[in-house]
Amino acid sequence: MSRKGKIITIILILIISFQISFTQEADAADAIANLVLKTNGGGVRPDYALFIVDYLRVIGIEVEIKVEEWSVFLGALTLTHDYDMGIVSISGGGDSPDMRSLYTEEGQMNIFGLDKAIPYGNQSEIMQATGVTITDLPARQQHYYDWQQLMMDKIIPMLPLYAQRMYVATWANTRGYEGRWGIDESLPYMEYDGYHEGQTSLSEFNIPGNNWGDLFPLFINDETEEIIWDFVSEPVIQYSPDLVPLTTGIIYNWVEVEEFHYKFYLRDNVYWNPSYNIAERDEGSNQLSTVPVEQLMKGLKSNETSDGYNKQVSAKDAVFTLLIWANNLLNEESQSYEWLSDLYVDPLDPLAFHLHIDGNPATPQNEHYVDFLLRMNVGFLPEFFLNSSRSDITYTDGGVECRGLYPEIVETPQWSNYSDSAFGCGKYMLDYSIKDSITILRRNPNWFGIGSIDGNFQDLDFDTINVHVIPNEIDQFNEFVEGKLDWCSLEKVRKWYYNPWDPIFNIQTFITDSMSFLFFNLQRPFIGGADNFIYLDYIGKETYTVGIAVRKAICYAINRDEMNQELHDGEYLVAHSVLYPFTAYYYYNDIIKYNYDLRTAFEWLGATGYLVPDIPIETYPCCTTPSPIKTTTASYLSIIVAFVSIVIVSLMTIRIHIRKTKRKMN
Repeated sequence: MSRKGKIITIILILIISFQISFTQEADAADAIANLVLKTNGGGVRPDYALFIVDYLRVIGIEVEIKVEEWSVFLGALTLTHDYDMGIVSISGGGDSPDMRSLYTEEGQMNIFGLDKAIPYGNQSEIMQATGVTITDLPARQQHYYDWQQLMMDKIIPMLPLYAQRMYVATWANTRGYEGRWGIDESLPYMEYDGYHEGQTSLSEFNIPGNNWGDLFPLFINDETEEIIWDFVSEPVIQYSPDLVPLTTGIIYNWVEVEEFHYKFYLRDNVYWNPSYNIAERDEGSNQLSTVPVEQLMKGLKSNETSDGYNKQVSAKDAVFTLLIWANNLLNEESQSYEWLSDLYVDPLDPLAFHLHIDGNPATPQNEHYVDFLLRMNVGFLPEFFLNSSRSDITYTDGGVECRGLYPEIVETPQWSNYSDSAFGCGKYMLDYSIKDSITILRRNPNWFGIGSIDGNFQDLDFDTINVHVIPNEIDQFNEFVEGKLDWCSLEKVRKWYYNPWDPIFNIQTFITDSMSFLFFNLQRPFIGGADNFIYLDYIGKETYTVGIAVRKAICYAINRDEMNQELHDGEYLVAHSVLYPFTAYYYYNDIIKYNYDLRTAFEWLGATGYLVPDIPIETYPCCTTPSPIKTTTASYLSIIVAFVSIVIVSLMTIRIHIRKTKRKMN
């Protein structure tokens, strides 16, 4: 290339660079809003955010993404609320349509800035309070359908994204595993039919997991912690995957004494596992059965220990467990237990207790709370070990007296030790745990022996459960196919390995009790704030406010189907409501849906007055056409700069050509 040709190239690059930079700055300046979207690192949520930025830029909204470490992000959600939007995933719920902890002004998980003052906010709270008292199931279902429609049409605190579809694999020689019931409830039915490739033992079951930090159920926030807790504990009330209460657990029967008053009965001869302290144990330690009594952990109440035979699980433990969950000094989500109006051990039977219900403490008369049995699906806690002998009296949200519980009890050595060395009355007992390596659990020889799937007596074929620390799911899968693991999740490996009918594996799939969503801060300008109270002056939309219209426009502008295809191979279920899709009976699938539709997005923006004035809505294609050109001031300037660039380069090229021609003529 000649020297002058190089000069032209450099000039062209500089002009184009200036054009791009100028266009980007002008676009940001011309945006109808500049918003902040926060989420936490890890997983796919930052990828969701990148897609959403591109989608919203099309309708004139610029979004700044801030990806934060979880503890920082949690501070934003609970304290600073310095975001316009955010992306989270929630899990572990979906067993009930009662989600007041998330969708009410006083809810501990209210990350939306919901309050009763915004239009339809008070109506939503009344409907939620009423819903928990309706005992006629079809009427209750319709009531929650109406509430979901109100939330997603007239309030719109979020755009639901996805419910995860879980794929799990076992080797074909593993019999009796039922994915919907989970590993814990399947274990009494599981056995090996011969060896699989790489397997060395028929008495062990190997699964992947993460390092865990806290096994106290109030503070569990990790899937591995939940799995281990399920192995060592038994629930107060047992439930099936179809959300049916079962009589196959430690509580085998209950009766309605009178309206709002129930009596529960526990099985006899169920005992607490030994109170082993595993903190100092490792692979070289002696067998658990040889641990001397004096090395067992001593309880807070009277320095008593459990050796596996001396401490019976009783009604006192059931009452204590529920009081802990209902006490707002100990449990941040105690609001879920405000229906509990009285709770006490039967004065004549230590294996029976009484429970009284008031579904709405704010009213003078008692009311029903339909989901009370679901709230009892929590693991038994040992009263002798965790309660104190102090005379302190605190109260639950429903006014039940709690003797011995006080705020500082969580700092006692017993509560701290229980977080590291939890023991229960479940199928397995903790033996030892090595960070970044493995957690070992041993079979409980005194487990009461009734399987939850069929209610028959069962035994446990596996002496040992090994939880291997393998955080990366690709690595988990590699270990699985090599035969080092007996169970594996396939959620993140289907993109490059998807042969579910391979005869050496058994693959099961189901929708999980989880949901991700884009949430709005209803207290921020543009997204909400004062615009929540300004009603539209637009025919057919007079019952909506400016804030609602903006949130609708954002929802319609986001192509969740495309995101699902790009990030999840189309395998996730696109959600449409504020309830988990897992809550199948109450989940309203015929609700208003915000399927990708740019024309409707611009229509709602146009109703607010935020639409760029020189572009009529009709010029924008609908949802089937990708990002249309946005003719803003920046776009006009970009066109002018591009035209000038072409003219300058053309003139310089002509000038050079003329000079070359003159030289040849001379």
